[in-house]
Amino acid sequence: MRITQGMITEAFMRNLSYNLKRLNDKEDMLSSGKRVRRPSDDPVSAILAMRLRNTLSGIEQYNKNVNDALTWLKNTESALANTGDILQRIRELTVNAANDTLTPEDRQTILDEVSQLKLQILQEANTSYNNRYLFGGYATDQPPFYIDSITGKITANTSATGTLKYNLGMNNNMDVNVLGTDVFSDLFTTVESIESDLKLNDASALSGRLTDLDNAINIVLKYRSQIGAKSNRLDATKSRLESNEIDYTDLLSKTEDVDVAKTIMDLKMDENVYRASLAVGARIIQPTLVDFLR
Repeated sequence: MRITQGMITEAFMRNLSYNLKRLNDKEDMLSSGKRVRRPSDDPVSAILAMRLRNTLSGIEQYNKNVNDALTWLKNTESALANTGDILQRIRELTVNAANDTLTPEDRQTILDEVSQLKLQILQEANTSYNNRYLFGGYATDQPPFYIDSITGKITANTSATGTLKYNLGMNNNMDVNVLGTDVFSDLFTTVESIESDLKLNDASALSGRLTDLDNAINIVLKYRSQIGAKSNRLDATKSRLESNEIDYTDLLSKTEDVDVAKTIMDLKMDENVYRASLAVGARIIQPTLVDFLR
């Protein structure tokens, strides 16, 4: 086959373009820090990287859910702890009021304090977090308990039902809310009965309320115990998610990130090849008539 000058020039331009492309690819890798920038660079690694990114995105959301659930439980636990302390104080007052030696005026003084403590329990029962009532079930935008301004009686919101779940992972959900009616309804009934007994100056009836108070205190303790167990589970879940995030991030980096040292060496090599190509090109390009006439 006869080799023409045009064929030599065409082959040179093809090789020069290829060498320039390789050089450009190395520069892109170093400037972006990514070995896989497009699916065509490495289809298998690109698919794996996309799956890892989806997994990491899910872990990030699960972590947010865990932190939100932990905050919810901490606020709930604080409200119940305060309620337990208040109930203990009401019990002390009730024991004192059941003493036959007290006068009606003494019991009126105790009544005033018990009434104020009841209002404080109402505040705890209507505790909110991030504009959501903790004990309101699905009705997080409504107070779970109301007080009648005339009678002073406390009633439960009938809409305060339902269980709030947090998604903590694949097939991993947790109920985080405690229904106010389960904790506070009988409690308010007991405290209001004590108020009535104090108004009636009935020492014997007051003595009988101690059992109901103990039951209310035990209910509060039961839910505090459940919240503690759930908090421990959430802490363990959070540790696992953080560990998974580190592992998957490392795997993603190995899948798509560039090996800087190796790529710099490849870049220098491609630079040398490209410069050599240009030097060769200067020799094989056919001289012009002007070059012969010099």
